[in-house]
Amino acid sequence: MLIRRIFWILMIILVCCIAFYRCYFLRQPYRKVPNDENLFVSPANWQIIAIIKNPTDYTVIYKDNNAVLDHFIDWIGSWATMVSIMMTPMDVHYQRSPSNATLIEEKYVRWKKRNAMKTDPTMKSTLQNEYNAMLFESNNWVRYRIVQIAWTMARRIVSFVDIDDEVQQWEVIWLIRFGSQVTIIFDSNVEVVAKIWDKVVDGETVLAKMKIVEDSDEMEVFEEEG
Repeated sequence: MLIRRIFWILMIILVCCIAFYRCYFLRQPYRKVPNDENLFVSPANWQIIAIIKNPTDYTVIYKDNNAVLDHFIDWIGSWATMVSIMMTPMDVHYQRSPSNATLIEEKYVRWKKRNAMKTDPTMKSTLQNEYNAMLFESNNWVRYRIVQIAWTMARRIVSFVDIDDEVQQWEVIWLIRFGSQVTIIFDSNVEVVAKIWDKVVDGETVLAKMKIVEDSDEMEVFEEEG
């Protein structure tokens, strides 16, 4: 009798875990998307843990992570702004496109799996963990890179887009399982309006907006260099 009870208890726990994973963890709630090409929404859900302008200027993080940071800002420029978002296992783990854009590059790097739910001035979990990075170009020629960062409990990173695919601002582009981080690196044509420790909603919260360019020649130079 005892063995039978243990068996049924274990079966109930298993069914509850599967139901949680299928019905809650893999949920995709409705989002109020701004549908504005001058705005860039959050690709991920929960809290901003870092906003760093010109990350290659920060010796404390650049000296030990120069290769990763160089890749993050490649095609974007040294005047980039990096925004890191932390997710817990209870948050939505599908990521959405920040704007209408085209995927132009993707790179997957296997590395460490530090605790991505822990903040650190050296940003080791952001810059030394296994990651998948996608470089996008928006319809108004802004380039940004979104980086999915895995951690100890993350088992799989799933991508839903291919090179040269066009995505809409509301569109789901990724899934990362369990707690993790998502970092987005904007080029200098974008002004980040979100603040550190802000709670953000994927596909809904505005992270950044296009800078107002008074001189049209400035945008023409960017187009030629891009």
